[in-house]
Amino acid sequence: MNVPHFMLKEIHQQPDVIRHQLDRTISIGIPDRINILACGTSLNAGLIGQFLFEQIAQIPTQVRSSSESLSAPLLETPNTITIAITQSGETADTIAALQQVQSKRVAITNGIDSTITRFADHTIYTNAGEEKSVAATKTFTSQIVLFYKLAFQIAHENQKLSDREFASHLESLKQIPQQMEKLLNENTIVELAQTLKETRDLIILGSGINTAIALEGALKLKEATYTHAEGYAAGEFLHGPIALLDAEIPTLAIVTEDDSRIQKTIDRIRAHGNHVIEITAKSVPELFSPFLAVVALQLLAYHLATLRGIDVDRPRNIAKSLTT
Repeated sequence: MNVPHFMLKEIHQQPDVIRHQLDRTISIGIPDRINILACGTSLNAGLIGQFLFEQIAQIPTQVRSSSESLSAPLLETPNTITIAITQSGETADTIAALQQVQSKRVAITNGIDSTITRFADHTIYTNAGEEKSVAATKTFTSQIVLFYKLAFQIAHENQKLSDREFASHLESLKQIPQQMEKLLNENTIVELAQTLKETRDLIILGSGINTAIALEGALKLKEATYTHAEGYAAGEFLHGPIALLDAEIPTLAIVTEDDSRIQKTIDRIRAHGNHVIEITAKSVPELFSPFLAVVALQLLAYHLATLRGIDVDRPRNIAKSLTT
């Protein structure tokens, strides 16, 4: 694919990254508790994992920033599994946090034979291929598709999903790459970037599983465009942060087909005279909407950065992996 930047190329590679994961069978057994350690984009992927493990597999799950876990270790039981996520496999904080874990250690990484694999009892590779842009895109979706597969597998094994439900969820997952490709061929995000070109502050709202996508979208905008973007759970936004809004701060809201929860917040914001732009993911069930919502926000970050003349593959002050 002939594209001007690695970030755009890697955004467009995501449907194939997911397709390559679909036929894999992965299992980590049935724990009574799951802990997740990660930083940055991987931490947001971990929040998706938490939602899926708790809501689908009904396994209590805690997510912690790796750096914070060093001073406040996660609770462990004899049957806890701790999952450490790192794109490169060289993230110093995550490696250090995993080393202090006493329970079974699982690493999820794109870095073949990377440092973290030496401290894990089991490694699951994301197999996303090399990612050259500093801002993570395809490695994020490769991480979350693994969380979907793991949650469905655990739920099936512990009889929280019937055979029929398990098969149905996997079939829905198989439809995602095609839906992603449709989104990637649309021009609406380019047009949105044009309208936001001068925007320096932005709010992104999500609900349920898409709260993590609001956080990830805000992170992408910070990294790639230097925009002060903040992600919030839609309901929580009403409890204080709504005071931030004025005529100069637009709000992006991730809206799904059956998500009435976020509509209350949208209506409240509009009642105050503020602008809300809806990022819709209505072509798939809400459970699978993060895949489409995150692609839309990645594209927005990319196009907004290029409109501003920013080197989108090498944003200032950050590196691909934080090794010290």
